[in-house]
Amino acid sequence: MNRTRVLAVPIALAVALGASACTAEAEGSAEPITIGATLPLTGPLQAFGTSLQTGYQLAIDEVNEAGGISIDGNAREIELVVQDNASASDTASEQARDLVLDAGAVALLGPATPPLSIPVSVVAEQLQIPTVITITPIQAWKGGAPEGWNWSFDLFFDEVQMTDTQFQAADLVETNKKVALFTDQEEDGIVMGGLWSDKAESFGYEIVAHEQFPVGNTNFSSQVAEAKAAGADVVIAQVIPPDGIALLREMKAQGYDPQVVFLEKAGNTGGYPGLSDGLADGVLAANWFAAGMGLDREQEFIDEFSATTGGVNSDLGTIVYGYTAAKVLLDAIAAAGSIDPEAIRDAIAETDATYPAGEIAFDDGHAAALPAVQTQWVGSDQVLVLDADGAAAEPIQAPVPGLR
Repeated sequence: MNRTRVLAVPIALAVALGASACTAEAEGSAEPITIGATLPLTGPLQAFGTSLQTGYQLAIDEVNEAGGISIDGNAREIELVVQDNASASDTASEQARDLVLDAGAVALLGPATPPLSIPVSVVAEQLQIPTVITITPIQAWKGGAPEGWNWSFDLFFDEVQMTDTQFQAADLVETNKKVALFTDQEEDGIVMGGLWSDKAESFGYEIVAHEQFPVGNTNFSSQVAEAKAAGADVVIAQVIPPDGIALLREMKAQGYDPQVVFLEKAGNTGGYPGLSDGLADGVLAANWFAAGMGLDREQEFIDEFSATTGGVNSDLGTIVYGYTAAKVLLDAIAAAGSIDPEAIRDAIAETDATYPAGEIAFDDGHAAALPAVQTQWVGSDQVLVLDADGAAAEPIQAPVPGLR
């Protein structure tokens, strides 16, 4: 049975906060167990939110169809309550509180990206509510709480490993080893920009331009001119989807067609070549899912969802990761046999199992690092070009076809 509620507007914040407000549902009750999620169902991060919701709901449906979860001898179904944060961090924070205090969520599933996931994790700390997030680079997420998170868990790639993949993939193409970086000033842009700058020399590359800008930038004329004048054959960018399109349009307008272009975050939007009027055809992006990775149930997810996502791409991968995050949480509730928040949190921490996203085991910092690979947009698919071991897969098309 599909049990989900989508709440279009925020619920009024509860007046009083109990130490364990998340236990609003009585132990032993046959009422459904409520799990909350504030997701970017609209706004620039919409593709992540809708795909996460699909993955979350799939895992919940499977559990409900199997009879639910036994709590004190009572089989209880799971209900997912969803709110749309419209890709706004303040809204995500408010909604996370509402979901716990008013909707009675015993646990939360996260949104996506550090600007949304960090505020939700902060609420989880304040309300002491177990929370599992994904599609959020680990180092940027950890930066939101230097002292460490106690109630939130993140399963995704670690930027330390991910920022190797751009240089490793660029090595598969003949270039002049000159790199232009384009990084926004959100948490992941700052972290990744620093890592690429620090690592370039060790991979034999030179950073000849590093353009930094606020999120929502629509005019890249001066930055592209500098990168072109510097002769960079490699462009590595960390931008949101609309900014990535603006960047590609300016590169096309100036006749700047480097050998390889990596559009991180932006390039992980389903149908991105179409959204960019073909400019993103051939763009590369670090990825968490691709055909040929050999993940558990890989072909099953491809067969079930590739038509919905318009190809084998990051949207499909986000469904896989959403499913995995929800399954980790549901398995923890079942293992705890309780909706007590500490029992659920401790069971999450003990996770050590194989899921469709990979092997999940959380470290002391509550992170489960999964390997990033490199993919290239070819038609409607993101094709694996560099595997999790850093080895070549399919040949890279260069220069970027969409900019020719």
